[in-house]
Amino acid sequence: MKKKYFFNTLLLFIFTINATSQVVNGNFETVKPNFLPSNWGMNFLQSVTFNPTTGQNSADTIVFTSTIPSMVYATTDAHTGQYAMELSNAFNQTQNTVIPGEAVIFNDASQDSPGWNPGVPVSPEVSIQRLGFYYKFLPLGNDIAEAKISVVNANGDEIGQTRINITGTNNQFQYIYSYVYTAYNASPAFMFISFNMAKAGSTPTFGSRLIIDNVITNAQSLSLIENQSDIEFKVYPTLVDNKITIDLPSQAEGEISYKIYNSLGNMVKEHTEMNPSDYSYKMTVSDLSAGMYFLQIDSNLEKTTTKFIKK
Repeated sequence: MKKKYFFNTLLLFIFTINATSQVVNGNFETVKPNFLPSNWGMNFLQSVTFNPTTGQNSADTIVFTSTIPSMVYATTDAHTGQYAMELSNAFNQTQNTVIPGEAVIFNDASQDSPGWNPGVPVSPEVSIQRLGFYYKFLPLGNDIAEAKISVVNANGDEIGQTRINITGTNNQFQYIYSYVYTAYNASPAFMFISFNMAKAGSTPTFGSRLIIDNVITNAQSLSLIENQSDIEFKVYPTLVDNKITIDLPSQAEGEISYKIYNSLGNMVKEHTEMNPSDYSYKMTVSDLSAGMYFLQIDSNLEKTTTKFIKK
């Protein structure tokens, strides 16, 4: 089903001239006086009850994890630079419910939340290739956080997206990314990036924390911040007829998932291996049509994606 996004076309025209695929304040070094990261935040409406007899208003009691009354704020626990962005959940004591934190990118730096205008414009000639970032995840329960990017054209039609699950406890910064699959001739006009402390269907825990730094959408910006790792998945050949070979690092263990996506972002093939013994796997692709594909490998080490061309 095609998704349609609506946004202010005048605002798009004004800002597209100088916009790039660089994420606005993606390194979170711009921090506002109230210690909120510029251009990132969430809409949070607190219900208020009016008593017509007394003329008084009453609101639910909300408890925040941080001393800052917000679920999105700056932190000095950064991967690079001075600041990163931290998300946490809040607790509604009145209703005994946890409110999951969410950080959404928006264009108006004068505001503390996206309001009715989430997302940022991008130039039509820009290729948004991936969503990548460094993170620490400190859940107090079995929380599953989620990162998401959606890319739309000038008509508001979604032309690409990707989602990344964030699970497990990571006390040290980890790098993760996923490719954005778009049609070959699609022209991006606007992108929406969000980080949510509770993926749909998961249960948030009060006290869980997520730290994000260095959000990127292309390889050029990644080269400025990415540290080379000695953990490497080697995939060859890149121009393939029958089989592709994946050489695994010796540290790989447990379940390893292989998924192949076409250029439209549809998964066309998948396979799961348990406890590899020889650290090499050959995947048959002779049944695929000619064209460009993306191979996503998910292991205990990291999630990585590479592309190949089927003859």
